[in-house]
Order: sequence, then structure tokens, then C-alpha cells
Amino acid sequence: MKWVIINSPKLRFWLNFDLVTRLLFIISILCVVINSACKKEGLTTSSEDSISFSTDTLYFDTVFSTVGSSTRKFSIYNTHNAPIKIKSLKLAGGSNSLFRLNVNGVPGTEFKDLEIRAKDSMWVFSDVTVDPQNTNIPFVVKDSIECSTNGNLQDVKLVAFGQNAVFHKPKAGDNSFYVDCDAIWTSDTPHVVYGIAVIDSACSLTIEKGTKVYFHNNGAIVALSNASLKVEGTKEEPVTFEGDRLEPEFENIAGQWQGIYLFPLSVDNEVDWAIIKNARLGIQADTSNAAVSSNPTLTIRNSIIQNISSIGISGRGAWIEGTNCIFANCGNYCGAFSLGGKYDFKHCTFANYAPQGFDGAALVLNNWFEDNNRNIIPRDLEQANFTNSIIYGTQTNEVVLSNDENGIFNYAFKNCLLRANKSDTNYESEEFTNCVVNQDPNFVSEFGESFMIQETSAAKDIGDLSAVNNDLLNLENDLNMNARTLDGKPDAGAYEYTTLEE
Repeated sequence: MKWVIINSPKLRFWLNFDLVTRLLFIISILCVVINSACKKEGLTTSSEDSISFSTDTLYFDTVFSTVGSSTRKFSIYNTHNAPIKIKSLKLAGGSNSLFRLNVNGVPGTEFKDLEIRAKDSMWVFSDVTVDPQNTNIPFVVKDSIECSTNGNLQDVKLVAFGQNAVFHKPKAGDNSFYVDCDAIWTSDTPHVVYGIAVIDSACSLTIEKGTKVYFHNNGAIVALSNASLKVEGTKEEPVTFEGDRLEPEFENIAGQWQGIYLFPLSVDNEVDWAIIKNARLGIQADTSNAAVSSNPTLTIRNSIIQNISSIGISGRGAWIEGTNCIFANCGNYCGAFSLGGKYDFKHCTFANYAPQGFDGAALVLNNWFEDNNRNIIPRDLEQANFTNSIIYGTQTNEVVLSNDENGIFNYAFKNCLLRANKSDTNYESEEFTNCVVNQDPNFVSEFGESFMIQETSAAKDIGDLSAVNNDLLNLENDLNMNARTLDGKPDAGAYEYTTLEE
């Protein structure tokens, strides 16, 4: 064997160290390498990087009958390739909230500097305890969990059912359900509707005075053929229909729920002393059939429909009679009566001052429909009578008449205050009798719940007394129960002018 002698200064330097020194040197080098390989990647601080959640709303959907508690959880995800820090995670309601939080096993109302590794997640638990017998607590208890990350503010809504409300909702996977045949909803507790509540054929739904009905997004009531809806409110205890967003900022926001639909051949629907607000459509009554019932498809009295994103009251070949009603502030039309039909309104106010900036008219009539092939098919408008009423708003023409000459188009406006453009609506024709046109109604409030008139209103004293005398039961008093017959000169619209002293 031949030996090779390497004469290297570096090698001689290395060999001069003893074995222990050489081992320590190697270990230190390895530690540097390992520490470099395992060094934690820096936090992302980009405002473009935020967190995501497993849900946008945490529902506590237990119906509490005694003091109840329920716990729910959700995940926070970091989908980025670097760790991220949540600067603050807290309950918006703070220490006054009925909800509680638990993050990483630690309870509290606010947590700071929570770090989530790259491509990782964390659990957040929340629970709530509500006493349903405490009538000071709203039936839907709400809060939110706010998260601040890299300058981004995000939240998860918290929704719990508080008071012992009655919840009407479909089975899992469905979006509609049948209410009990001939059901009666009472005012003992609020009613909350999730999905579409359907009144089956040959059945009825009666809603008693003072009842409050709240609808979740897409909630609605539908009456099928030969079904009936009966709303039995009073002046002192009206029935209220609105969305379930009860925060002050949603008080007058349109489009929060679907509306009330009376399907073709539904019968004997009656709505008295109701407030219907903030829906996409107020009430739609569809095709009637005199052979089914000798009564109107819908009789509506002493009711207010307002802040609707499309149409306040819609008749589609239906028979509707209305007295002492307000239809106001709607995205398309306050009243739309199409596909022919039969309509009679006395002492009603159609007023479109929609604050959302929509440009629909107060009222539209037509006697036709368009089929799937875009053919215009006439449908007879047997009658559309408006007496002692106000049809007004921000448009130059608030009365839209669309007539197909191949069909019957009977309409009449008597003793009404109108806003109309003569080039679009010939208000000097025989269909308009004793009407006042384009003079200010001087409403007390255009955007609130009130459409009462001031003393200077052009609607004052223009009504026909005989129309009131012919239906004293329904027309003797206005929506505020003020008499119309005292001076023999009733005012047009749903309200009679009165002074504060009166």
C-alpha cells in the first residue's frame, strides 16, 4: 500500500486542535446551520393580507323557554404564506354584551396580538345566556366580533334568540314551509319568519291585533289558491310586518324581506290596521275568479305600506278594494294595477318620495300583459276608481296610464289631488272629475311614517261628502280617528287636517 502525504497548511492548522475542541467546533457549526434553517419567517404586515372566517354570522338558534345558554364556534384562517397577527379581537358590545368569548382556552371580551402561523387557523368560541322572561331584552339579541388585522377591520355577526318568540322556519335544506291550516298567530309573543310561510289551499292564516311579525332576509307569506290571509289589527294595536334587523340604522331601509303574495285564485284576503314596511314588495294580489268568491281578492283598510324597494301594493288581474290607506316611498310604484282587473280606492294616499332616490311613479294602470314571445295580450281593466285620494310625489307625472286599445280600459279619478303631466296624462278628460292638479299637498312629513296634511294643503276640503256617507262604517273617520263629516268638506287622502289643539 502506498501512502500519500498531504502537506497543507490548513490541514496542519486543523490537526493542531485536540479531539474535544474539534468536536465542539463541529457542533457549533451545525447549530448555526440548524438555527438558520429553522428561523421563523417574518410576519406579513401588508394591508392586502387579511384573515378569513368559516362563517360570517354565528347563529344561536335555540328557542329558550327557561334561562338558556348556548355555545357556538367558528374558525379564523390565515391563508397566506407567512404568519399574521390579529392586532385586536373583541366583542363590539364590550363588557355590556350578553355574549362571551373564549380564544385558545382563555375567556374574555378582548384579545390582542393573536398570531396565526402561515396556512394555519384558530378556533373562537362564543356563548350567550339570555333570560327569555326579561321583557326588556329584544327577542333577537345581536352583537359582533370585531377583528383588526393589518389595518383591516372585519367582523363576524352574533345573533341569538332572546325572548320566548315563536319561530316559523323550514326544515333544513328547504326554503319554504306550510303553516298549520287555519292557524292563528297571537300577540302574546313576536313571530319570526325564516323562509317562505305558505298558506295551503282551502286554509287560512289569521293574525290577531297587536301581533308583531318579523321576517329574516328572503322571508315572505304566500297564500295559495283558495287560501286566505286575515289581518285583524286595530287603531290601538296594529299588526306590524317588518324585517328582523332591529338596529336603528335599519329602521327605514327598504328591501329587507320579500313581502306578502296572494297567489292566483286566493280568496277573501282581508288586511285591517296593518303596518307593512321595509320589504321588497308590500302586497301582491294576483288573478281573481268571480266563480270562486263573490268578495274582493283583497280588502285592505286603515293600513300603511311604505319604504318598499319595488311596489307597495300590486294588483295583477285582481279585485282589490282599499280605504284609509297610505302607500308611500316605493322604488318602482306605490300602486301598480296591471293585467286588467277591478280596483276601488277611497281616501287613500299614494305618495312617492322614496329617499333612496328611486324614480318610480306613485301609480300605474294598464290593461295588458306581455307573453313569453313578447306579444302584447290585452286584459280588460273593468274598473279602477280612485275617490277622495292623493296621488303625488317628486316626478312631474305620478299617474301613469298604459292602454291597449284592444281591451277595456275603464278608470275614474274623482275629487283627487294629483300630480300629472298633461302630455302624458290627459287630466282634462271625462275620466277626471273635480280633481286638483299639480298643487302642493303640503304633507307634514314626506319621509317619516306620517303623511298628514297641513292647513295650506291643496287636498283640504276637496273631497266628495257623498262618498263618505255611502260608506260611513269605513270612511267616517280617518287614520287618526278624526271625523270627516263635521264641516261637510272632507279632505282628500288618508288623513283629515286637524290642529294640534283638536
